[in-house]
Amino acid sequence: MEFTSFVYALFLALAFALYWSVARWGARAQNMVLLLVSAIFYAWADPRFLGLLLLSGAVNYALAIGIAGARGERAKSILFFLGIAIDLGLLCWFKYFDFFYGSAVDLLNTIGFQGTHSTLALALPLGISFYTFQMLGYLIDTRNEEIEPCEDPWHFVTYVLYFPKIMAGPIERAQVFLPQIAVARTFDSALATDGMRQILWGLLAKVVVADNASAFVDLIFKDPAAETGSTLLVGAFLYFIQIYFDFSGYSNIAIGSSKLLGIRLTTNFRTPFFATGVNDFWKRWHISLTTWMIDHLFTPLSFLLRDRGRAGTVISFTTTFLAVGIWHGANWTFVAFGTLQSLYFLPLALSGPGKKTSAFPTGDRVPSPRHFARMLGTFLLMMLSFVLLRVTSIGDAVTYYLGLFDPSLFSKPTVFPSMVVLLALLLMLVEWFQRGMTHALERIEAAMPGWIRWTIYMIILYTIILLNHTGHYRFIYFQF
Repeated sequence: MEFTSFVYALFLALAFALYWSVARWGARAQNMVLLLVSAIFYAWADPRFLGLLLLSGAVNYALAIGIAGARGERAKSILFFLGIAIDLGLLCWFKYFDFFYGSAVDLLNTIGFQGTHSTLALALPLGISFYTFQMLGYLIDTRNEEIEPCEDPWHFVTYVLYFPKIMAGPIERAQVFLPQIAVARTFDSALATDGMRQILWGLLAKVVVADNASAFVDLIFKDPAAETGSTLLVGAFLYFIQIYFDFSGYSNIAIGSSKLLGIRLTTNFRTPFFATGVNDFWKRWHISLTTWMIDHLFTPLSFLLRDRGRAGTVISFTTTFLAVGIWHGANWTFVAFGTLQSLYFLPLALSGPGKKTSAFPTGDRVPSPRHFARMLGTFLLMMLSFVLLRVTSIGDAVTYYLGLFDPSLFSKPTVFPSMVVLLALLLMLVEWFQRGMTHALERIEAAMPGWIRWTIYMIILYTIILLNHTGHYRFIYFQF
């Protein structure tokens, strides 16, 4: 069920009522309700793979306990690498096998070994990239003795299956999530109210901006060769705002839903459009993935290559962002995306650890010319790179980028949805003045009288209803 559907609203209301009705019986009763509704939620979306998810969770639960209890380093390492092989093996089988198999056959055909091949056309389990990285991080942290393994199987399966985050994150750390469900939760009206506001803002971002941008993005990206350079530039801008408001909208609804249940999830976005450098952007965009990659890939790799100096740093950056790109999907366009991000980071890697990008001061209302130029430059660089997440092939990417250098770049675009652009800019303006907050409506209660606040809520609700796109657009990150 989609987070933006009436069915989900009804499901969340029923889960909320059942969950808090058993609170007097303690944490075990609350967790059993969470496990039940989470299983229903996932089975509703993809019943074929609920058993696979539960089995994967059981295997990781047992291996983590085995790693912590093993007496020798050899035994610990065997169990650890067995878990890594199982988790990555399942991910690669379902998500990447057809891609790499097809690429290998195409390569053999190119060098003279002619033949045909057919793919397995495997269905992709929903959320597999997110929950696989979650369990990988759990095994790594257990192996490094940063956390104690969870002893309660019901707690652990609840952590794996928890419905607000199972489809598209955030990629939650066990050491943050498990302590919250180990004790009984008491209803916090202030937290629940803030959760409702966060859901409202997420719905506004997804339904009003992202969904209405989708039709125009689909039109422009359908045949890049047929579009003018100015239209392609509009398409790149529209897709950048679409994917941001789509995924940040999802994350806000997920985090807000969890607040209704008294559980805090990791903030996944922090106004990335106002980043003043590429490194600053990745600290603000999909924070849970960036943090995972830094902690579990970049940091150990850079430590391993520390004797190689800046060359080691370059290798670490390149490997990390290739992993970020491939994490998004099985296509050479994602490899190109990761490669381009590593090239963006190359000046930082070569300049050494002392070179840092200064973020815009939170308290200032208007950016200085220097900060504005950095924000605009970062926005344009990232906007152009995100084209690679939307095109379907490297050939289309080349066509798209070459079209941007065509003289028609200075012509009037054939597609320009002024209402969508205006709405996106309006939401960005609100986020600008609320930057530093976990979401744009976080401090509205303290800043405004009740009647003004409720007027704003009603205007947002009316806008969502009025501008709800008639088409059905799934969240973009479901495909990743």
